Parts: sequence; structure tokens; C-alpha cells
Amino acid sequence: MRGIYREYIKNSIKALVRTRKEQIILAEIGFDEISTATSFVEYLFEKYGFSRSCIWYNLKKLKHKGVLDFAEKCESEVNKPLFLTKEGVGTLRAILSRGVAAQGVAPKPSGFGGVVSPS
Repeated sequence: MRGIYREYIKNSIKALVRTRKEQIILAEIGFDEISTATSFVEYLFEKYGFSRSCIWYNLKKLKHKGVLDFAEKCESEVNKPLFLTKEGVGTLRAILSRGVAAQGVAPKPSGFGGVVSPS
């Protein structure tokens, strides 16, 4: 039974978060609520050197998968912060338990404060 559960978790993570950049994004958001997605894009650009367009692409892809949420220009909720959804928090916990944090990715970004959104 344990093997089946582990395989289920492994496949769930792979289905939601496939790339290393996606894993880094989730780990850097951590359990915080970040004031804006734009400030987070700048943070990742400066820290990792990823292109801004690549970061935006991955944020939008993860939003579409239901792993995180944030306001986009076309939405009415302009001041909506960037945060992990319940599904995203579960995925992050599974990723961290597999040792991503041990590979040099911090679970919480420095310079960003806040709490998990209750939604």
C-alpha cells in the first residue's frame, strides 16, 4: 500500500510541476503571500537570471494548472497578491519532502513577507 501511495504522490507532482523552474517558483513562493507577481518576477530575474518572459510564462502556466493564483492585467482584482492555492501548498510540501530544498532552493524567499491566503 505504501508503494502505491508514493507512486501516486510522485505522479501527482509530475503532472502539476514538471520542470525545475516550476519547482523553483513554488519553493520561492513558499507559504508566503507576495504583494505582486511583478515584484516576484523581478526577484527571480535578479536571483536566478531567468528571463522575465520565461518567469511570466511559468507563472501563467502554474496558475492555469491551479497551483497558484495572482491578478493579471485583464482581471478586475488588480491588487490580488501572488500565493499558492491549497493544491499548490500540497504540491510544495510533496516537493520539499523529496529534497528540493536540500538542493539549494529555499522554501521561503527572503525579502517577501506574509501569510498563506485562506482561499
